[in-house]
Amino acid sequence: MVAAGLVVTGLAGVGGVRLLADPAVGWQWTAAGSLVSIAGVWAGVPETAPALLAGGALSGLAVVAVATRGRWAPAAGLAAAGVIGWAALSGAAGRPWAALGGALCTGLAPWFAVVPPVRLGRGRPAGPPLLAAHTALVAVAARWIGVTPDAGWGRAAVVAAAGLAVAVIARRRA
Repeated sequence: MVAAGLVVTGLAGVGGVRLLADPAVGWQWTAAGSLVSIAGVWAGVPETAPALLAGGALSGLAVVAVATRGRWAPAAGLAAAGVIGWAALSGAAGRPWAALGGALCTGLAPWFAVVPPVRLGRGRPAGPPLLAAHTALVAVAARWIGVTPDAGWGRAAVVAAAGLAVAVIARRRA
């Protein structure tokens, strides 16, 4: 499960870079998605201290970017996914499904590594609907996989398929 969690985290890093490079998504929506992800990790893994540390760091970076009128560069997607993945995998405390469920709390980001976005907004902001889908996916990953000791590959496949479907639909609507 840890290996699968590492793969999901790596994909989330690539997807985060791609989302931050898309002006229709906006860095603020990606930053908000990162905070939703870390909240999902906190809700889905047994040891919450890593999630609290990562959440504090991600919150601080988002607040500083807003206060200085800066933005998250695309490379920040890789860093955010790494911090979220670290919190998920280290917070799993030896529970394999918590490790995978926590890693799947990266939500939509891994699936945008598989299905690259191509100018998602097309004149309208893509961030709000993607954040809504991301939040739903994170909640399911945290509560349906992360906290269930015997979640199984079927549940993981359903969550992965849902995330991939959202990425495909978002790309087709672009």
